[in-house]
Amino acid sequence: MKRIGEKERNKAGHIYCPYCKPEKIDAVWRKDKDPDKRYDVACEKHKDNIHESKESEHYTEADYQTWLRL
Repeated sequence: MKRIGEKERNKAGHIYCPYCKPEKIDAVWRKDKDPDKRYDVACEKHKDNIHESKESEHYTEADYQTWLRL
């Protein structure tokens, strides 16, 4: 997780926390890599809702069937 910097905020415009709707609370945190500005950001209160994906994880078919069932 990475803090949203002033330069990034100025470049992207308003970045609001999607979990605080309908209030418009500025997002402070984002995912480390390739952020999707709509859902991979959060305010201080909701920073635990950001899920970091691990690039090194490669699941086999057996892993999907065993662990990743919905």
